[in-house]
Amino acid sequence: MDTNPIQNASKKSEFSNSSRLLILQGLVPIATNLVSSQLEAFSGRLTEALFKLADQTLRPEEASHSFQAYQMLKRNSTTFYRLVAGQVNAALAKEVSTVNIRKKAKPGEKQDFSLVTFEEMENKVLLGNLSQALEVSNAEQLVALNTRIGHVLRRTPISVAQNPFRPEVFIQAVYHAWMEFDAMPETHLLVLRLLQPEIFLQLTPILQELNNAMVERGILPDLTEAYRDNQRKKGPVRSDDIADKNPHLHNKLKNMFSPSAAGNSPLAQGGHGNNQRGDLQWTEGGTPGAAGNMQGRQDTITIDRQFFDYLTTIQRAAPVQFVPGSFDTAPLRQLKAQAPSDGLTHIDQNTIELLARIFDFVFNDPAIPGDIKGLISQLQIPTLKVALMDKDFFFKESHPARVLIDTLAKSSILLSADAGGEDPLYQVIEGIVERVQQEFDQQIDLFSDVVTDLEAFLKEEEQKSEEAISKPVAEALQQEKMRLAREFAENDVALRVETGEVAGFLESFLLNQWIRILTIAHSVKDQKPHALENALKTMDDLIWSLKPKNSAEERKELVSKLPSMLTLLNAWLNAIKWDEPERVLFFSKLAERHAAIARAPLEFSPRRQLEIAVNIAQRASERRLSRHAQGQLDKPSDEWMELVETLERGVWVDFARSNGTTTRFKLAWVSPKRTRYIFTNRQGHDAFSISGDQLVAKFREGAAVQVVAETVVDRALEAALQDPTE
Repeated sequence: MDTNPIQNASKKSEFSNSSRLLILQGLVPIATNLVSSQLEAFSGRLTEALFKLADQTLRPEEASHSFQAYQMLKRNSTTFYRLVAGQVNAALAKEVSTVNIRKKAKPGEKQDFSLVTFEEMENKVLLGNLSQALEVSNAEQLVALNTRIGHVLRRTPISVAQNPFRPEVFIQAVYHAWMEFDAMPETHLLVLRLLQPEIFLQLTPILQELNNAMVERGILPDLTEAYRDNQRKKGPVRSDDIADKNPHLHNKLKNMFSPSAAGNSPLAQGGHGNNQRGDLQWTEGGTPGAAGNMQGRQDTITIDRQFFDYLTTIQRAAPVQFVPGSFDTAPLRQLKAQAPSDGLTHIDQNTIELLARIFDFVFNDPAIPGDIKGLISQLQIPTLKVALMDKDFFFKESHPARVLIDTLAKSSILLSADAGGEDPLYQVIEGIVERVQQEFDQQIDLFSDVVTDLEAFLKEEEQKSEEAISKPVAEALQQEKMRLAREFAENDVALRVETGEVAGFLESFLLNQWIRILTIAHSVKDQKPHALENALKTMDDLIWSLKPKNSAEERKELVSKLPSMLTLLNAWLNAIKWDEPERVLFFSKLAERHAAIARAPLEFSPRRQLEIAVNIAQRASERRLSRHAQGQLDKPSDEWMELVETLERGVWVDFARSNGTTTRFKLAWVSPKRTRYIFTNRQGHDAFSISGDQLVAKFREGAAVQVVAETVVDRALEAALQDPTE
């Protein structure tokens, strides 16, 4: 595959006019080669559809045209391949050359259809319907390609209509190839009606490979960041205020922290105070005392300086220890109970009780290891000081202190059960907690700083993990490539066996030996595309050589083709080193059959011709039914298959060992076709590869369980405010 323009260009974010054209031109041979690799399967589907139409239609004229098209395509498939490949290459090259000068339709501009015939209108409708269906089914890959091409052209985003590799271009190319292939106008519309998504070329792998080629060129490897940049250009990101996501919860919080809610809060207990004391006062803004954006809250927040200094003393004196099961004596509730009745406002009391309930929820979460709960418990006093100063802790998901608790809880799933204090991640978390305890006073940004440190550590570990799995990834890719090559080879043989025209001993030879040859040919088709074409032609010639010959011309053609065909046949069998005695028996039987065909009567009687046709039809029917039944057996679908199909890199899975223990691994890599999955520990070590089928079996048996990392503060807040009567 000629991809030099993609691979050798310098990886820059900006492109000159000439380099833009070279980049897109480099994609054309990639797409053309991928189309060529599908042409045999596509031709087989179209041939079958033509035959079915000829057999089932009630209109004699349509049946005749369909059958003629079927016979023509079956006999001249190689010519059809050449025409389609040529039309696709020419169409894509033309689209790429004009991508920078394509004119847009003016607003209100309409086409004049007054002189368009009914047939032309129907053509447009059919082409449009197929284009739309393929755009929908390939939406994800098209959007990615639109974004990358738009980035190259410096006019992101572009629409599908501006994409030179859009489905419409492939459809038009195939349609024009058919019109050149068959000059009969009657078959043009007939074939166009048959071109449904399930019959047409499979565009998903083509578009995927084009995206991969652009990623190799360094063009937007991370589309997530590109989308984020686009959103920033379009306008501000949607607020993370709880009012936007859960208005009911927002109203509860607003009432709880409203000055007029004294005595009405379900959380407040004890005296409320009158707020007429010599308290320390912080005003609105990004400093302590900010009222945030919540409507109905105080414009200023007052906190008793003596109480605040007391909290600082407790915070720095000694770590608050977490004792499982002792939630009723949590330090937060002790502080509220010990405070003078007039020392805390009702808002202060509500803040303390709500925060205590949030920590109760965290401490009861079974997904968080006990060691991490112990560290999180030491953040109770600093978090209380933050919540007293800034009620946005409860109202905004992005609040730094809230993000820290969530990040600690989520990162805890990365810790192995037996690592303990020796784990570098545990030591980083421990250092972060200690820093907050010792340094935090009124600087809320300190929470953002420590979260950044933790995320930087995790990113560094992730990069090391990527490097560690490079070899397993290469091995898994090779395994997937060979598996797909085997599937293609099996399909190539099955399509021919299903015709019922393959002799019994030859069918066995194709299934046991020639599939091995085709597997090799498919696996090297990118480097040696002629190898696959040669192997398929040799197989087709071999099958043809054993069909009955009903004329002297056919027998003469057989005799002339045999020497070169047998030479190629032996060369391929030498490549797979098939030297067993069965090879001698096969060629002996082959020679006998060829001799029998050469000695057969010059003309078969009508009765004999009918018998042959009936036998072929019966065998074809049996093969198709058998393959259909096998396909039904091979596709059991259940929730576990759907789960594995949706697993994304970075998720964590607990695998049960034979000794009863459980080990946690991260999904580090998924093969492009999702046939292989590679799991590692956090550092990228102990990597193992597992097939999709094996992984489904483990989930189904309970030997694998996905670990879900959810936002703990969100869930805790919702649970804390849950009304028992709701």
